[in-house]
Amino acid sequence: MIYTPRLLKLAATALPALLFACGDDVHVNPDASSPDGAVIDAHPDGPPPDGESITYPWTFVSFPDFLNADIGDISNLTTLVNSTNAAHETAINTVLTSLAGEHPDFALVAGDLVNGHWYLDASGVQVFGPVDTLQHKTEAVQRGAATYYPIWKQRFASHGLTVYPAVGDHDLGDNDWAANTDKASLVPVYRDAFAKQFTLDGSGNPIYASRPVGTPYEHTAYAVRLKNILLVTVDVFHQENPTVTLQGGQGSVRCEVVGDQLAWLDSVLTAAEADPQIDHIIVQGHVPVLTPVRKQNSSGMTMYLGADSEFWRMLVAHHVDLYFGGEVHDMSTNNSGGVEQVVHGGIMGYAPNVNYLVGKVYEDRIELELKRADLEYPANDTTKLWQAGSNRPRAQYAVAAAGFQSAGTLTIDKSSGETVYQNRTGFFIPIGGVPPPTLPPGLLVHFKLDEAAGSTTAANSGTAGVTYNGAVDGATFVPGKLGNAAVFDASDRIVSGPDPVTGAAARTTAAWIKLDDTSTSIRTVFHLGSNSAGAKWDVDVDATTNKLELGIGNGRTDGTASPAITTGTWHHIAAVLPAGVNNLSGVKLYLDGAPIQFTASATPTISTSGGSLVLGEAANAQGFQQYHGGVDDLAIWSRGLTAIEIGALVSLANTVQYDAGNVDALLTAFAAHANATIGTTTWVYQASGLTGPEGTVVAGGSSQYQLNLGGGAGFVVP
Repeated sequence: MIYTPRLLKLAATALPALLFACGDDVHVNPDASSPDGAVIDAHPDGPPPDGESITYPWTFVSFPDFLNADIGDISNLTTLVNSTNAAHETAINTVLTSLAGEHPDFALVAGDLVNGHWYLDASGVQVFGPVDTLQHKTEAVQRGAATYYPIWKQRFASHGLTVYPAVGDHDLGDNDWAANTDKASLVPVYRDAFAKQFTLDGSGNPIYASRPVGTPYEHTAYAVRLKNILLVTVDVFHQENPTVTLQGGQGSVRCEVVGDQLAWLDSVLTAAEADPQIDHIIVQGHVPVLTPVRKQNSSGMTMYLGADSEFWRMLVAHHVDLYFGGEVHDMSTNNSGGVEQVVHGGIMGYAPNVNYLVGKVYEDRIELELKRADLEYPANDTTKLWQAGSNRPRAQYAVAAAGFQSAGTLTIDKSSGETVYQNRTGFFIPIGGVPPPTLPPGLLVHFKLDEAAGSTTAANSGTAGVTYNGAVDGATFVPGKLGNAAVFDASDRIVSGPDPVTGAAARTTAAWIKLDDTSTSIRTVFHLGSNSAGAKWDVDVDATTNKLELGIGNGRTDGTASPAITTGTWHHIAAVLPAGVNNLSGVKLYLDGAPIQFTASATPTISTSGGSLVLGEAANAQGFQQYHGGVDDLAIWSRGLTAIEIGALVSLANTVQYDAGNVDALLTAFAAHANATIGTTTWVYQASGLTGPEGTVVAGGSSQYQLNLGGGAGFVVP
């Protein structure tokens, strides 16, 4: 995709008023300390003096939500509890060693450095003092920050890493902030504690020349030029008054950049466009702006108004290259207006995996790579590590021996004078914002789900390729209908690539399922799209009645008159949108190869968009309409299979244990009037003369098998 280029190098000199060239670098210095725990100083290794060259490429790394927990030895404060152990220290060291191994010039951390629940005392041990009054809570927050932030910084310093952090919700006590509560009143206290550690020097003087002076964000938002990029860090947590509710669900805080901070951002970006030494602009803030995004172990806060916010419109207007966010502990990319959002990072001790981003910077391009490592938790030890509040990580876990592996790449290329997004792979395939790549026709996605127990990737053998491999989040693999199958429980899911079919394009979505039990809630086996009118494709089992249904956001089928799906037994389900149909009433639903009856309004238009293929939950939110049970042989075609073909799909599985890939090979051969060899068995095409039931494998007689695929034409196995 190509966007109009950012206006680069329009002036001979930078605007000096913003002092980008100061190179003020938040540098963790283990030798600099003060009684208040501040251990940072200004480190002027930003852009070289005029006339000196930059060596390209140079590298940075980004890891939002590191650590999102209070990890550190507090044995000097109490003998009753501790907030670290050998397992955590080993895992953290493994991750930081990997980051350092990228040889970055600096690291970015877009918020949630700590857990931050220091105003609580869930265990009654008063590590940071009593928390019975607002004053005591204030003192506890200050002590907690002075304890954990220096430990956090020392971890980076000991690995030779310079770090630029943003403030996250946990750095402000964690969402939400209900109006008229002590927690809401503590937001400025948390901001001051963060600033004392990261944006003020040991004497209390600001490190950054460019900041929104005179605003509540003066010491939590800043801009600095680093070699040939401008880095802007914003504080996305807007609070006008702790007694005023700004947004339901978040209370007195709303995720947005407005007012004087927005005006400051405008002036910073305007100056950057006129600075001949700035080739690229990166903005980091804690929460995603563009949705949908993948998430795990997260409340999933996002920017108020999203792509329609003044903040995002400003990034677009000033041709910002990248926006980095965290919060959701998973990887997603979106692009709107030519600004690429990369949401990434992870939460160690909670999530099944963790990730970071590597950027290699040139004058005319940025090469990005996401890397992910699995985290392993012992099944027989679910103890938690002490934290001031009750939200606590697992006490025991480890980074898998395979370490960090590539999870996607993207090149932002400006060499032609226009910004071109190239080499998108893996998690850089956008969720919404940019259409998915053109996929070859046929069986797009085929999850055999034959992986071994403990596998973290479900392989796609369909034509859409490895981009649609699924990231396994909690699901396990056990013997199923055809080989192994995935089993889902609790918040388990498998996340694949962006919607393989969109709009009202023809499709067939099918799978074998085995329900574990009945439920009073709808259970979504898998979904495409996003939670808006007509935009999702939820393949559901209805509440209590266990009837197959389809939901699209503003309508759903009602299968009251259809057969029930019995628990503990493998059943085949299929939802088909034939070519030329764009409404719910034209959908075809099948159970065990037979069409089922349902009622549906003809009004809702199907327009699947803005999401991904996810197994185990609905498009609404993580864990919504959670599925409990087995799934096997999930298949998505870019055409509507006929009733005969659906029948054959089921009959071939039951008779000769063929999966969807085998069946697709037969159907492809049938369309070509050709023979097909599946394994060691050759199916001989017959133009006519087959008398068995259409779509049903018949054994015996003059041949081993016969399959009538319509009008007497089909195959025989001699």
